[in-house]
Amino acid sequence: MEFKESGLGREYLKLCKLRNNANNTGKLNLSDINWFYPTSLLPLGIFIKEEQEISVVPPSDPDVLSYYNIITESRSEYSTERTYLPIVQIPPSEHQRAKILEPVIYANSDKIGGVNAFAYFVGEIVDNVYQHSKFSTAYIMAQKYPAKRFTEVSIVDGGISIPGAFENAGFEFEDTEALSKAINGLSTKRDKERGFGLGSSIKLLTKGLCGECLIVSREGGLIMDNEKKTLYKMDSNCMFKGTLVSVRVPFQDREVEIYDYIE
Repeated sequence: MEFKESGLGREYLKLCKLRNNANNTGKLNLSDINWFYPTSLLPLGIFIKEEQEISVVPPSDPDVLSYYNIITESRSEYSTERTYLPIVQIPPSEHQRAKILEPVIYANSDKIGGVNAFAYFVGEIVDNVYQHSKFSTAYIMAQKYPAKRFTEVSIVDGGISIPGAFENAGFEFEDTEALSKAINGLSTKRDKERGFGLGSSIKLLTKGLCGECLIVSREGGLIMDNEKKTLYKMDSNCMFKGTLVSVRVPFQDREVEIYDYIE
């Protein structure tokens, strides 16, 4: 699978192009953008917040501009009547996470395998952020697309990255190998069997929920669906300092049984 053959991969490449042009010119030009998905818009929103010396040329399409303004307001409130969760910050305390995660889960789960399976998956990915990333900031965004019949969720943290977590634990892996080891369940603690929890989570996503996953962490990249797993070494223009996890889950009426897929 080529990176650009994946919808998530194409969105990430869009992000890289916009980000690199902004770094080179001092201007983030969004005027030609005809649509955003969370995979590109969430990191862009964070980039705009952190790189305030860079000027922003907003989207020229009024519908895209309206959506861009709504999402990047980073509000904490959310209505289940809407199809989106704006960019919101994951709280530093794990005990406060339910307030953020419940809107993502309950507004989407009726169409994508049931609340239990989707709640488990989203909860596990966020658990990984708390347990391994040593993050100072982390964000989540979600969007439901009724016409396209899928939901996309993106989670970004500015922590030490998956390869960095292995390095802190005394393992020496290339970045792509670190992603592969994490997906296959290798622990960052030598006396533990359970690693990042990514293996079971992504098996549930790809095999149970029939979804697709993109992970980029430092120079390591991964795209995986229910048929194929492909690892990539990202060049300097496309690396991600922390970790980005994005998923697309197709609408489906069936109830997915968690324990058929997790170990």
